[in-house]
Amino acid sequence: MNSQLHSQLNEHYRVDYQVNLHPPQDVSSRLSPAIEEYIQNTLETANELLSIPILSPSQGDDSYPLTHYFVSSSHNTYLLSRQLVGRASAESYTHALSRGAHCVEIDVWPSSSPEGLVVTHGYTFTKGVSFRKVCEAIGAGVDNLGPDAWPVLVSLECHVGPKGQQIMVDILKNAWGEKLVEGKLTDDSEQEVKVSPRELKGRIILMVEYYAPSNFAEVEAEEELEELDPDQEEESTTSDSIVEGEDLPQVLVGEIERGKISDELAALGYYARSWKPTKGWLQQELIDPRHILINISESKILSLLPTQLDPLIEHGRLHLRRIFPRGTRIRSSNMDILKLWRNGSHVVSLNWQTFDTPMQINEAMFVGSPGWVLKPKAQRLLNPDSRKFGFSAEIVGISSLLPSKDYQDKTYKAYVEAELFHGVQDQNWKSKTVTTTEEGDAVWNEALEWEFNRDELAFLRLRVRENRSFEKDLDLAVFCARIDDLQQGWGLVHMFNMDGKASGATLLVKFEVTVHD
Repeated sequence: MNSQLHSQLNEHYRVDYQVNLHPPQDVSSRLSPAIEEYIQNTLETANELLSIPILSPSQGDDSYPLTHYFVSSSHNTYLLSRQLVGRASAESYTHALSRGAHCVEIDVWPSSSPEGLVVTHGYTFTKGVSFRKVCEAIGAGVDNLGPDAWPVLVSLECHVGPKGQQIMVDILKNAWGEKLVEGKLTDDSEQEVKVSPRELKGRIILMVEYYAPSNFAEVEAEEELEELDPDQEEESTTSDSIVEGEDLPQVLVGEIERGKISDELAALGYYARSWKPTKGWLQQELIDPRHILINISESKILSLLPTQLDPLIEHGRLHLRRIFPRGTRIRSSNMDILKLWRNGSHVVSLNWQTFDTPMQINEAMFVGSPGWVLKPKAQRLLNPDSRKFGFSAEIVGISSLLPSKDYQDKTYKAYVEAELFHGVQDQNWKSKTVTTTEEGDAVWNEALEWEFNRDELAFLRLRVRENRSFEKDLDLAVFCARIDDLQQGWGLVHMFNMDGKASGATLLVKFEVTVHD
């Protein structure tokens, strides 16, 4: 492994969400004089508050069927930058797994390189990386997680013919050994259908494309039309220059044979037969073969909402579902992850290069988890809690939040914006705007209260924003958490910059959740 590149990846794409779960015990955070005084007069000692975690997620139950979980998922894991330019790297997989991803993606293409098969984003300017190196990196990443780690899903997009597939099978088996799940775990029919993460710890589940005999051409045609749909255009140009990657040639497009998966390769995808379905799939009864995984685009799944919400949730109780972004997200933006979780989709593949709102929510969902989180009770046919809940927060002030680099003055005007993301209607609150000290300190001493129906997919986001008179207000720091994971009472929230790294600033808050009869 290129240790220098690995270090660069860790620094560039590192996020520090664990800091609110495991506050640093050996680093003293600077608190403003006003916050120090407030704590001394009202609360416990500053050191005690600094050592209290803000988050307390529940421990994962590994006994449910695979279809009862959400899985933290990376899209085009091999890419270091945007979708159409740049380079691919095997180290990206090791990094993604260490950061908490439990589903990664491989796009395999033929090439004229001595290394053989490559992993790259086909029909783009991206530079490829050896398929063998990618598999070795994934195997090492899974080993680093330990034998008790929950299973890792690998989404395999195969763009090679029969000869290349045999090479793939050999590489996969050699790189992953006994970690690779080959075929069914048991001959017990009832137990085999309900296989759980417990039986698959330390293992790799491969998603292999499954083609029903009659729909090859229709699938290909639909995929091509979606890529060219002008109504979905998000960004039509990019100013990125092409970054030099590994010395591997462009893929050999003439060798591609889609729609033909060998029996040897198909056998490695027993628990995740990845099917890109045709119209009417939601009404089809998928009994034979077992373990069909619906692999469908963001655009197609959203076209079914809201009218097909209940059938989607019901379908998700029986079959895994992976959602991948529409092809026009060339700047690696992300889809509305909450909308997709709410329709029962298990594996929502995000572009981890971008720390936008969906990625912040994803980090908040899976922090402190084994990469798998149980779905809400209602999606698992259990009786949900239908009571109304109240949420309140006292926001006292922030310490040591420096202004943006392009700001000329040492002080700036700042306010706190709080958002509640939940099932009915998102709620929003803003504090007053105050001028900070030169050290980046501010005091608001305000409170907010919200009432909402019990929702296991409710999230709180706090942002400290710089008020700019003649420009768009600028986000300086952010914190996002699942309401169910918040530690109630007083605490110091470690705020993150807009790359997901600890900013060094702390926000003094008090959270409280109440049940309304």
